[in-house]
Amino acid sequence: MRIAHFGGDYERGSIVSVDEEGRRLRVRGEGGESYEFVLSPATARFVSAGSAQGPRLELGPDSAAGTG
Repeated sequence: MRIAHFGGDYERGSIVSVDEEGRRLRVRGEGGESYEFVLSPATARFVSAGSAQGPRLELGPDSAAGTG
């Protein structure tokens, strides 16, 4: 998985915890920073829990490479 930052930067991430029946994820980025994502009911994507302009979480086979 990868974390997509506003502006086009990406970093790999690892899930630390899963809450709210899978609708909230805590993820640690490559640099050790912790992020929290919630599942958006409108888009079915994991978006930043703190800000609409924050990073989003990308899951799937292309995201594992960090470039997809």
